Amino acid sequence: MSAPHPTSSTPAPWKKLFVSHLEKLGSSPEFTFATLHPDPAGAQPRVRYCIHRGFWAALPENKHNTLSKNPQVYDSDCPIFTSDSRMEKVYELFATGKGKGSREQSLSGTGGGGPAEACYWVKEVMCQWRIRGKCWLLGVQDIEEQNSGTVTVKGELGRYMRDLSQDSDNSEDAKNAKKWSWPLEIQNVFENLSPTMRGSFKNPWPGHAVSEGMKEGEALGQKAGSLMDEAEEVARKNFRVAVITPEEVECVDLTDPEKSRRWRWTLAEEVGGPGGDGQEVKPVGDWNEVELWP
Repeated sequence: MSAPHPTSSTPAPWKKLFVSHLEKLGSSPEFTFATLHPDPAGAQPRVRYCIHRGFWAALPENKHNTLSKNPQVYDSDCPIFTSDSRMEKVYELFATGKGKGSREQSLSGTGGGGPAEACYWVKEVMCQWRIRGKCWLLGVQDIEEQNSGTVTVKGELGRYMRDLSQDSDNSEDAKNAKKWSWPLEIQNVFENLSPTMRGSFKNPWPGHAVSEGMKEGEALGQKAGSLMDEAEEVARKNFRVAVITPEEVECVDLTDPEKSRRWRWTLAEEVGGPGGDGQEVKPVGDWNEVELWP
């Protein structure tokens, strides 16, 4: 049985401030993304820069994206970014998840769920944000199938998706909620990328030796059209949407050295979160808030 729905009716208490800070980072907000790499001697930390692409089920407007869109009947607090399935971070998220997925599974489609942390530094307001939780990978090729990966991912992400139609008196909104499509959302994340960025999913295998050469359809510097185009088989196979389901969020405000503060929001145990570390907290909806020294 899945855990109850976190922040089922309103955005998380930290989201409004977080979004206002993201707006100061421009059109391509960068963040560092940390995972654990499986190793016989013990898990090893790995970190890299990624680009924040919005929030799951609430994608940003993009005038260059001409695809049909999902009805705007859901919202979430889950940051998203994109990845190539051949990247090590995808394997790491599968291997350290509850299912302990193999490398072969990480290449095949939807799954993951390993622990991860995203860190954003917003110099304009002298604030650092850290979002900890699990990270899930979605592939368009199997998202509509009934397998252990897709069932788990849809269940976990579904907990974080606020159904806006439930607060509406418009019966049409309820009908639109049933029309909402997982494949279409993945396609629109891809379409929001530039043609050159889309083409990067047809690059040679990341991290492999140049001497190994390239497979058919692979090359550097390519451009790509829409994800479901017949010509984009290679990009479609490699493209993944990564979604972080937050369980603990921290904001450190260093604006004034004499008044610096850190705030931590932890998802309550009642809705499947860690609940906190024993410090005195203030319940805010489904989150526990505590003010800390920086």
